[in-house]
Amino acid sequence: MALCQLLGKLRDKNGRVAVPGFYDDVQPLSAYERRQFARLPFKAADYRKFLGVPKLFGERGFTPLEQRSARPTLEINGLTSGYQGEGSKTIVPAWARAKMTTRLVPDQKPAVIIKLIRKYLTKLCPPTVRLEIESGHGAVPYLVSPTSPQAQAALRALKSAFGCEPVLMREGGSIPIVNQFKKILRADSLLVGLALPDDNAHSPNEKFDLDCFAKGQLMSAYLWQELSGTKRE
Repeated sequence: MALCQLLGKLRDKNGRVAVPGFYDDVQPLSAYERRQFARLPFKAADYRKFLGVPKLFGERGFTPLEQRSARPTLEINGLTSGYQGEGSKTIVPAWARAKMTTRLVPDQKPAVIIKLIRKYLTKLCPPTVRLEIESGHGAVPYLVSPTSPQAQAALRALKSAFGCEPVLMREGGSIPIVNQFKKILRADSLLVGLALPDDNAHSPNEKFDLDCFAKGQLMSAYLWQELSGTKRE
């Protein structure tokens, strides 16, 4: 019960993470980015059906697309405690464990967020239980300016290959190596999405559309031409 009460206080009724200071370093979406998001073909009803949920829920003041790709999150990945076999046993478990992750956005820092969460949970923990927190790994969020010459070159290459106007968006993911490219090589990485929404990335039935594969090759060729005419910022 103590663990459930602690976890229940991590988010408020408006979908915001309740940890003090959690949003302090968040880089907000620019007006240009929000206009890009608005261009994406999106229907809340279809998205709800795709997720298999009765109703969508997220941080108030942001669209579902912005919530899932441009706003930080804090989620519970797993809960373990007590008897979980068939039937019932009238026991009181001696311990309970939860696994959590946070998806950070620019300019949040993993070490700062872990410290804030640790401080918040420690403050809320009742004196009748002992709280132990083990930190995992983390990575700094990465963002290329959407108006940079490199990003605009990628948009032109995509348009040439696919024959339609591309849309810029942020995306939640875990590719920590791009930060090392930036830090050590001082080079930005262009992360260009060619997959379709139903490609089921990282799943047992993952796929990649052959048409996207062929046009992706064209895009790569166009991109080299476009980048050759840009200046490094």
